[in-house]
Amino acid sequence: MIRSQGKSFKWQGEYSGDLNCARTLNTELGVLSSFKPVIAEKQRDIKYLFLANVDPDIQNHLLSHMRRPRLIGLDSMNFWIKHKRPALLRLLKKVDIFVANDQEARDLSGETNLIKAAKKLSRLGPRMVLIKKGEHGVLFCSKDFTVSLPAYPTDKVIDPTGAGDTFAGAFMGYLAKAGRLDVAAIKKALAYGTVAASFNIEDFGAGKTSCFTLADLDKRLNKLREMVKF
Repeated sequence: MIRSQGKSFKWQGEYSGDLNCARTLNTELGVLSSFKPVIAEKQRDIKYLFLANVDPDIQNHLLSHMRRPRLIGLDSMNFWIKHKRPALLRLLKKVDIFVANDQEARDLSGETNLIKAAKKLSRLGPRMVLIKKGEHGVLFCSKDFTVSLPAYPTDKVIDPTGAGDTFAGAFMGYLAKAGRLDVAAIKKALAYGTVAASFNIEDFGAGKTSCFTLADLDKRLNKLREMVKF
């Protein structure tokens, strides 16, 4: 654990009616502005790497210390798209999957149609693009196939903050466990991400995700499977 003197990273935003779209009010980088991750020797051989939302220069610094990861996922946010766009574009050329919400995908690509946005983002480097659409589900695009899944329907929406991170964690976690990147594995990873995110929104913070089990996920996964079969 690394401790630094100074303020913690702080993001302030609000939801106004539409819980799919958060409006950023303020972002304070704090100690994050000078943070450099320290990678242990044994961590350099991790095969499934997810570069979670942070300064793209920090993400690139971490990536430069890794040895031949099999799959690299990348997340970002509107702050970095606006303020560190050149660094983010350079990093996109080095990753396999770019994960973004619909607003971020439109901001970075300049396209309003999400299919066009995904194709344009793919031309920037990543061979796969995953666009999170909140209550409207997820869109996954690669040059070989496209997958669209609905969100798991729930009327218990307490706080959607962190749902995207929960989705990405479950998605990457399943792929790492499966050890495959075929169509079937990616579809199931998307489904696990979807049901994991449905737990996150039902409480503040990690109130639900800190205590759910694989059995809980599988139960909702089976319900989602029955809903989309036709």
